[in-house]
Amino acid sequence: MAVRIHSYADLLTMLDELVHDMKSASEQFDQGRLVEATTLATHIRKLVHQCDESDALIDQLGLQGQLTWVDTAGVPNPKTTSSSACLTLMKVCSGARRHAEYVPKLGMYPPAPIRTRDGGSIERGSRISFDHWWTNPVVKDYDGMVFSRKQLVLALARYGCDTADDAETAAACETLHSSRSLRWVVSGQKVWASTALESNPVMASIRQIGYETLQTIRQQRDIIEGTLAA
Repeated sequence: MAVRIHSYADLLTMLDELVHDMKSASEQFDQGRLVEATTLATHIRKLVHQCDESDALIDQLGLQGQLTWVDTAGVPNPKTTSSSACLTLMKVCSGARRHAEYVPKLGMYPPAPIRTRDGGSIERGSRISFDHWWTNPVVKDYDGMVFSRKQLVLALARYGCDTADDAETAAACETLHSSRSLRWVVSGQKVWASTALESNPVMASIRQIGYETLQTIRQQRDIIEGTLAA
């Protein structure tokens, strides 16, 4: 199979198109179409997930080790036994159908410290290395199982694209499916139609990961374009 070699200018155009698509999916999510989280997850996967089947766009651009990534979550406190959804807020809706739902934080977070992987703290919204950002635990279910951005994105991206699963995507989906409280989001859209998506933090977490990704690119546009100039 012939491999097409893209110029850096071509790759930058692809990045701009991907950013546009991420913004579009995010807007549709915010308008109530929560299943757009699968589309958003697919775009994030295309940007950052390196596997044998495809090269991450960020790798093709040579930016993997140059960019740092906006962290609005931190990691769950390992000493607590309660569930945690670090990327989201809990919104209580009043009225006849009073209920609570998970919503993405977006930019609505105070400049408060968040826990880091090594037990330290940083200001919420600070940037961290890609490896920590991608693999830090950000959701803990009722049984104490923890899930990273990588696991959430790859598991949801499976429903947003028609490419074959790579081993890591299959493993992420299997891991999320093993959660008794979160598994139904990887059980197919027929289940989603009859279940309140707001009651599960996964969809809102994907939206927040999309927010972090877009902020990461916006804040470091000079680095991205500087590589082109070099």
